Formats: sequence, C-alpha cells, structure tokens
Amino acid sequence: MKISSFDDTFLLSDGNKIPCIGFGTFGLDNNKKGESLIKNAISCGYRHFDTASLYGSEEILGKALKASGVARDEFFLTTKVWKDDMAPGDIRKSFDRSLHALGTDYLDLLLIHWPRANEADEEWEEHLFLAWNTFIFLKQEGKVKSIGVSNFLPQHFDVIHSCSEKPVVNQIEFHPGYMQTGTVDYCQRHNIQVEAWSPLGRGSLLNHPVVADIAAKHKVSPAQVLLSFCLAHNVLPLVKSSSKERLKENLSLFDFKLTEQDLYVLRGIAEKTGWSGQHPDLSIPKAKVGDF
Repeated sequence: MKISSFDDTFLLSDGNKIPCIGFGTFGLDNNKKGESLIKNAISCGYRHFDTASLYGSEEILGKALKASGVARDEFFLTTKVWKDDMAPGDIRKSFDRSLHALGTDYLDLLLIHWPRANEADEEWEEHLFLAWNTFIFLKQEGKVKSIGVSNFLPQHFDVIHSCSEKPVVNQIEFHPGYMQTGTVDYCQRHNIQVEAWSPLGRGSLLNHPVVADIAAKHKVSPAQVLLSFCLAHNVLPLVKSSSKERLKENLSLFDFKLTEQDLYVLRGIAEKTGWSGQHPDLSIPKAKVGDF
C-alpha cells in the first residue's frame, strides 16, 4: 500500500483503517507535563495514539483527548493488556480499567502486549490461546473494533492459527539494525500490519554516521530518515517527542523520498545496532522495565 501523506491510512485485514503514523506514549510522565506533550501532538494533527496498561499514560491521554474538543471518532486509540493479566477474567478487568482511564466506551485496537508471561511458563501456549479467544469475544461484543498482538514471532502465531479471527496488527521493535526480517515477512504474507516501536533505535541511531549522511543529503533530520525507512517497508512507525518542532517535522516525512540506494545502505547497518535487548522468548521484560 502506497503511503504518500500524513493523512493516509493502512487498511487492516478486518476492513478498518489505521492512520499511517502513531504517537507513542511510553515513558511520558503521568502528570501535567505528559498531558501537555499529548496536547501538543493533537494540535500538530496527530490522531493515532498508542498506549498500554503498563505505561501509566492512559489517564493523561484520556484527559488530553477530552480537553482537545476533537470528536472521539476522529481518534484511533490503541492500548495493550500486560503479560501478567492474560487470564480471561484479568483481561476483562484490564480492559475495563483502560476504558475508564481513557474516558471512552470503545477502543479502536486492543493488543496482547507479550505472547508469554515468562520463560518458565510451560503452559504459555494454552494461556495464549485462551487470552486470544477472550480478545475475540471483546470484539464480538462491540467493545473494540480491531484486535492484534505485540512482540509476536511466527511461532506465537501458530498457537492461535485455528481461532476464528486472526490478529490484524503485530507491534514489534523495528529499525535499521534490528529489522526482524523473518517476522515482518511472515506478517506481510499473512496480511498482518506491522507497527514499529522504537523506530529510532531508542535514539541511538540518530547519531549514526550512515543515518546522518543520508539526512544531510536530503536536508532532513535523522529522525525523518528513520521514520521514512519504516514507511518504505510498509511498517507503521510510532513516534514520540517532547519537542513540538520535532512533532511537526514528522508531518513533512513525505516532502522527500529515500532512494533504493539509501534503503540498501540503511539495511546494511550492523545487526543489533540500537536493539533493546528484549526477545519475546528469551528476555521477557518485567513490569516497568525496558522501552516498549
């Protein structure tokens, strides 16, 4: 799908549309400052917001959305159920808490945050199967429009392959130096939209000489290069910035185009450059740890 403007959307396999760039709220202070940053994003034109029960940002996001005066149906809201709340009853409690904090009666997208609770969980496949079916029930009840997953590898999808509905989104770490090519290929073959968390490699790629050279050539910022890299691979980037000027820069992602040579060079950045160190089977994060 060709994305050529900030207002464009990706079409999900369930027929719903998702804005091509999202604003991520991980790490925002749960106070007036964090709320102000979200208000800045709204004033710049962002309508797609990503949060999670773990992040502690749902309440300030809800307050900022309400204060904006923008109609609810103009926003696309995503939240996630944390890995410790995967039991069906816990999922519903988490979901209800999220709705209350966000000040809404429905979600546009609900994600399973991690496929398993910890490395020692020998029954994770059964737990994941039950959790995904609970997500399906929530959608059938009309409480969420689309359902998906986060940090899933191909083997995790195998667990829910027989379920009546498939995930429409997989949110993973994606950037030059950690492209997860196998997982992206799997998702795109199965019409699962990939979203990129940490598209700037947790900021470490902003000063990378390859990125800096390409940015200088196009007279754009390194962040613009990295976000454009995502879109060139049909991956939806989740951006975050405390600067209103940087937020506005993202509106100009479409004033330039990376060449095929640019993309080749960026793909050639050393493996694991900027990697968070997190792996859904080998280094499962504990609450409040990591950048996801």
